Amino acid sequence: MIKIVTDSTAYFSEEELNKYDISIVPLYVSSEKGIYKERVDISDEEFYRRLKEGEVFDRSQPSTNDFVEAYKPILEKGDEIVSIHISAALSGTVNAANAAKTMLDTDKITIIDSKSTSVNLLYKVLRAYELAQNNFTREEIAAEVERLYPRVFGFFLPIDISLLIKGGRVSHLQGRITTALKMYFILHLNEGRIDLYKFGRTRHGSKEELIKIATDMKQKKGGFERVDTIYSANIEEGEEFRKRVEDVLNMPVKKYIIGPVLASHLGSESLGISFITKEA
Repeated sequence: MIKIVTDSTAYFSEEELNKYDISIVPLYVSSEKGIYKERVDISDEEFYRRLKEGEVFDRSQPSTNDFVEAYKPILEKGDEIVSIHISAALSGTVNAANAAKTMLDTDKITIIDSKSTSVNLLYKVLRAYELAQNNFTREEIAAEVERLYPRVFGFFLPIDISLLIKGGRVSHLQGRITTALKMYFILHLNEGRIDLYKFGRTRHGSKEELIKIATDMKQKKGGFERVDTIYSANIEEGEEFRKRVEDVLNMPVKKYIIGPVLASHLGSESLGISFITKEA
């Protein structure tokens, strides 16, 4: 049997956590007060409260030993593993997974760089799980997941870019110019990187621009298989945005809250939209 392993930045909903037998290796956030496994030692609610109070957080990948501890019981049961993770361009998680595979000296693990994170990673993990349940081999699962890449898109709108500047994701010059002109960054999860896609002039206009990006892509790519929205601690705004997307696209839309690791970049107020197109 093939078991699926991923990391905490896939940001499963509670319903999905209970539904799918998928192992999750947490990433870490840290501050002067301690080091915490995401959604294990610190909840989303506690993290956002402390972030709003001004606590400064850093983030780091799981250790090699974290992966050894996740992999070893699965292998001891005689199962194989497909381990799919946050983009190597954003985190060293894939490297830690590969180091654990080497340490365990096994050929029963396939490690995949998803070139994504958040809901985009979730899509690929759920696809891998579906294929494993249907008795695909590890090689077939890896190939099918990779075929999904050109059809998966993610766009983010951080309301406050100060954490992106501190983390080096946005240059200080870009940040100054954007702040001075009161503009917003619309970011694109592109080939594993977080790139600037375009600017928005107002908060409302930037949210509408996210929706326009989706509607334009829907026409170009033959429609959507699935659409989801993303939010941080701005819960009411997140639900309003989800409803707006659902109304415009005329299809069911779920929403996902991002956890501490990505929120340490995007802040306590952010929105996003992710989707799988029908055509590449």
